Amino acid sequence: MKKNFLVLFFLLGYFLSAQNQPNSFFKLYKFLEESNYFKAREVYKNEKKNLPVAYQQFTEAYLNNAFNHLKASEENIDYLLHKKDKLPDSLSRKLYEIKVDNAIKMYRYHEAKEALNFLLNNYKTQLDQKDIEDYKNSLALWANLDSTAPQQVSIEKNTRLKMKKDAAGLNTLAVSSNQDTVNFIFDTGANLSTISQSVAKQLQMKIIPANIEVGATGTKVMAQLAVCNSLKLGNIALKNVVFLVLPDSALSFPQIGYQIYGILGYPVIEALKEIQITRDGYFIVPEEETQFSATSNMAMNGLTPLIYLNEKHFTFDTGADHTMLYERFYKENAAEINKNHSLQRISFGGAGGKISLEGYKIDYTFKLPFYTITLKDISVLTHKLKDTETVYGNIGQDLIGQFQKMTLNFNQMFILFE
Repeated sequence: MKKNFLVLFFLLGYFLSAQNQPNSFFKLYKFLEESNYFKAREVYKNEKKNLPVAYQQFTEAYLNNAFNHLKASEENIDYLLHKKDKLPDSLSRKLYEIKVDNAIKMYRYHEAKEALNFLLNNYKTQLDQKDIEDYKNSLALWANLDSTAPQQVSIEKNTRLKMKKDAAGLNTLAVSSNQDTVNFIFDTGANLSTISQSVAKQLQMKIIPANIEVGATGTKVMAQLAVCNSLKLGNIALKNVVFLVLPDSALSFPQIGYQIYGILGYPVIEALKEIQITRDGYFIVPEEETQFSATSNMAMNGLTPLIYLNEKHFTFDTGADHTMLYERFYKENAAEINKNHSLQRISFGGAGGKISLEGYKIDYTFKLPFYTITLKDISVLTHKLKDTETVYGNIGQDLIGQFQKMTLNFNQMFILFE
């Protein structure tokens, strides 16, 4: 009887909270929760006039964060946190999660730490054990950077660097620190820049013991942190660059004699504001940005870039050899896929080794402005890779490599293929 009463109490609380939210907000919020910021942007444009001011500000905080207008997002959040009419707790919690993300992207590590502490101390009734573990793990990362100065970038003039393919066929760039030069992988799919322990010592980085749990393919690895006081990339100078430090063994593929020395991830790439990659292997950072008149087709889900193709949202990963379609795509196309293709094992791997899952191989056509590209034998997975997965798949080099040049712009938030 007591258990039934608690369930009834929970449901009553949920529906009372839901009743306080405007009907026009539900569809919009569903897209936001699914990280489909492109659809959410469309719905908001049509529904804005039907939303109370607080819900307008909440939606704009979310969308401004996703489309990298971080200062505007902070202004939306500050407005709501000082407003007397409070949002439901579930939405207030989301505001603080956005606040954490804004702070990280603006290199305000102390603010990220404070917002995470607030979440852990004030929203316990909303958190399950996984939420708590995730928050604590994130807190361990940013708290250890509490007194670290913000990352800085200085672009002296145009940079044009020839990339080299490593043993795994991935593009690498020569980066220099303390008169030493090492080739690092360029990877938009890396949330944070990463370095092996031996190379961090070689480049005389400041190593911070942090014991952060990070996910690799099929396993978990304990990572430390490092701060590189000065890093050179062609004519670009970066200061106070943060790296995750992994054991050499976690970045090793002994079966093919391959070792990853380091990875340049999103915080470094975004700081350059615009990068161009050519098919013949050049990495370019122009002095003047490319002008883009169409609606932006790139957004950020935390530190992961998203691209909008075929009216679907995908993660965008220059470090992935092949495009892969996920469970969400499979479910929407299951009848056709099951009828025309045979179930098989799909194998793929990362730093933690290879995994094998059930799936299909299909041909799929992507429609881009001025181009239509069909990729052959794309893997389609029938089950999620992780519980939080909401995208239709991941775009890799097999699509990117079809074009002479690719431009990523983090001011106007677009990905342009030419």
